[in-house]
Amino acid sequence: MNMKTERERQEALHHFNQMADYYDDYRPDYPDELVKTIIDKAGLTTGSKALEIGAGSGKATAQFADFGFEMVCIEPGADLAEKGSGRFKGKNIRFIVSRFEDYAEPREYFDAILSAQAFHWVEQPIGFEKCANALKKGGYLAIFWHQDFFRREFNLDRELMAIVDKHNGWVSCMPEEDYPKRMESITLNIVGSGLFTKPEIIHFYWEHNFSADEYFRYMLTGNTSLEQACHEELTQLAQTYNGIKRKFHYELYLTQKL
Repeated sequence: MNMKTERERQEALHHFNQMADYYDDYRPDYPDELVKTIIDKAGLTTGSKALEIGAGSGKATAQFADFGFEMVCIEPGADLAEKGSGRFKGKNIRFIVSRFEDYAEPREYFDAILSAQAFHWVEQPIGFEKCANALKKGGYLAIFWHQDFFRREFNLDRELMAIVDKHNGWVSCMPEEDYPKRMESITLNIVGSGLFTKPEIIHFYWEHNFSADEYFRYMLTGNTSLEQACHEELTQLAQTYNGIKRKFHYELYLTQKL
């Protein structure tokens, strides 16, 4: 997990607030198997208590919303939190506008803590310390992301990466060869906290052949000011390769409080 500066956090907060609608509409959902794995491994049942860190407007929250959990969702973006609060009316789901680092967590209250596409923004070591404080003994921390691997040996991947870089698309991507170092780094951070077990890393996949318009809208989730030139370049790319074929790699790090 990369440590972020305060400036980076503030810029990201402003950015995510701006793109709330795009994020909900165009970012990939999380696989049902991933959600089921968390619920089964953590032993969550109706009435279980879950905390979500960096919930945004509830993209991942929605996939846990119908299981009868009590959920507290921490989100520093006021616009995002307002949207999240509105979509889960009538459910035992509460949004709190706060950075997780500033949240006054109840001690040993939650059965599980979740964080989708967000835990790298949490300051450490305070993040792990607050998670351990908030979890019941033996409670689970489940942090997960999705990545789009770019393989340099494929023309489509190289050309798509060039477009993304040129237009500051901010999509969730990385070179495939860098992935083992990422897993090692995240694992070392979790274990190094001294508060959690070595994580079980579980992988899930989703393949999709994007149209140029679909991929442009996906890029809008990272940069809401993309210009028409970007769309035109994606259109040419999709025509050349009969679509923009991507395979998303979902990674779940599941660890237990010591």
